[in-house]
Amino acid sequence: MANTTKTPTVLVTNDDGPLSDESPFIESFIEAIQSRLGWNVRVCIPSAQRSWIAKAFLVNQNVTIKEYRPKATGIKYKRGTWYTATGTPASCVNIALHHLFSDIDLVISGPNLGSNVANTCALASGTLGAAMEAGLANKKAVALSFAFYNHDISSDKVQNANNTACEIIEKLWNSDAWQKCEAPVFNINVPISSNTSPDVFVTTMGRSHFGSLYRKIGQCQHQAKGINPVTGLPQTKDADAKAKHLRIAVDDGQSSANNTKDNIEADVEDGEDGATYVFSASVSISDGSGEGTDMWAVHKAAVSITPLRPELYSLGNAGQESLWTGLGFTSL
Repeated sequence: MANTTKTPTVLVTNDDGPLSDESPFIESFIEAIQSRLGWNVRVCIPSAQRSWIAKAFLVNQNVTIKEYRPKATGIKYKRGTWYTATGTPASCVNIALHHLFSDIDLVISGPNLGSNVANTCALASGTLGAAMEAGLANKKAVALSFAFYNHDISSDKVQNANNTACEIIEKLWNSDAWQKCEAPVFNINVPISSNTSPDVFVTTMGRSHFGSLYRKIGQCQHQAKGINPVTGLPQTKDADAKAKHLRIAVDDGQSSANNTKDNIEADVEDGEDGATYVFSASVSISDGSGEGTDMWAVHKAAVSITPLRPELYSLGNAGQESLWTGLGFTSL
């Protein structure tokens, strides 16, 4: 049955935190939800950058909630509906659903800065982690990511991405696609481009693998002068000298061959006592872009929609009885 009888109330979260150079999309996307769709919006986002943290909970750290007021003047805002939390994206969703808001119909996590494609990114992504937490709470959820090309995230192209995302999510909502697919989570990648009508593909998740996720200090591309150490994009202001060395956003205009393990320059004296390594995952994602996968769609500057379930999938025992019997195990 289509969801046409009520205006949905949406919880928006992300893993990039409040509006900043590292989180450039959160407010313009919410403004698009309100102006284009007329939906009700609630917000609970991390108080700081929390990328690459998957569905983690920091069990030894208390989570503090504070009201947050949006900077954009075009957003419809009232007190008691926007919060930041000192926890992870998944904890933002859990606290928001069980303690802050009782009227949430749909959870949208994102838009993430950069694509989230293939199993490597999906298992590590805080954006996906928040959506999976919503799915485990029996909520319909979207993990939304904006893929950029040639480092171009100009405002007109971002607005195209916002409009495309809103149109797609509205169609999914009105058709009750979550129930019909029996998938509580849709992982959606939208290109940041001048194309107002990109192709939309329902895809499978690419299967890939990581090479080294770390580089020795002094060998990291993102240490280049004028590059934001978090986003990998040109900086718009002076960087904090103590900025963490973290590269999260992959330019999908680059050939996937540039992101494979084979192209990583080998470290010399790996593992030496006292060596310091920094996170540099953008150069270590091996290709999984076969036709019909999310990576394939994103490389074509198209939209990918990948239905997902939050539970870990069991392969079952079919055809393996002789293996388990030989080991003295009982196959059920």
